[in-house]
Order: sequence, then structure tokens, then C-alpha cells
Amino acid sequence: MSELSEKVLKLTFDYIGPASPAFLERQTTTHMTNLKFVDLEKKHLPELSKWVNISGSLLIDKARAKELADKIAML
Repeated sequence: MSELSEKVLKLTFDYIGPASPAFLERQTTTHMTNLKFVDLEKKHLPELSKWVNISGSLLIDKARAKELADKIAML
């Protein structure tokens, strides 16, 4: 796993908990042209942030999903 992937996972875990690895893998493979989460690069963060905000809003409070997405975008 890349260092960036690890940072995103750690950050996401604080919001989504143990479902974070599956959640992030689903966002990258489904919405980002089959990108494997472990291959995440800085150039992917804006797109991942968008999908974390959209999909995260279905799992957690919308404000917290946006907060998480904004933090991911700033990495």
C-alpha cells in the first residue's frame, strides 16, 4: 500500500470505522476506472474526495462526509 493510501485509510477510519478499507476500495474501483486503492496517487485525490463526499453521505452525516472529503483533498 502506498504511503498516501495509508494516510487516506487512517483518516477515513476516524469517520467510517472498520468499513473504511472496503469503502475506499469500492470508491476507487467503481467510480475511478478500476483504480486499486493501493495504487492511489496525489493526482487521484480530487476525484476520490468527490466520491467520498457523495457516497460517505449515505453512511454518515452529510457534514462529516464533506469534512472527510475536504481533508482527503488537502493531503
